[in-house]
Amino acid sequence: MSIRSTILAVGGGGTGSRRCSFCGRRERVVEHLVRVRTAYICERCVAQAQEAIASAAPGERLLRVRPAPAQVGDRDAAELAIERAYETVISPGGSPAERARSIERGENLAATMAEVRDRSPARSVDVTVDFVRFVSDDEAEVQFTLLLSDLGSPMPQTGHAVLVDDEWKVSRET
Repeated sequence: MSIRSTILAVGGGGTGSRRCSFCGRRERVVEHLVRVRTAYICERCVAQAQEAIASAAPGERLLRVRPAPAQVGDRDAAELAIERAYETVISPGGSPAERARSIERGENLAATMAEVRDRSPARSVDVTVDFVRFVSDDEAEVQFTLLLSDLGSPMPQTGHAVLVDDEWKVSRET
């Protein structure tokens, strides 16, 4: 049995929001996702690791694998659209319907968002998108910071954005 088939045999099924710990691709877009404790690796990263091992010099123990870069048509426009989606969802001011439309599969969230707004006092919150890393042509990892006026210190976070029908949205899992 090859290393690749052994590794793939270890993995489990599922349809959750798990991601490859190396490249960041979601479970639903990879062919296989192997789990070892809390780490996951997809078939593409396994293949890249095998190539790195095969081409390593004798005695070379620490090897580096770089995920393949994503090809995004207009990177500046995509980053701006992602930033706008995060601002719409997180910053106050937009209607619950507008906020829900900016979330992947968020159509059913508007009523809940309206109820939360009605039950909770308004909180001054702002968001800054600090960095966008495209994982694929239709998904990006987003480093953002929540700025809550009553807490005083910024709260750095990591989330994702996905391209749905040519529109960038905040991922449902975020």
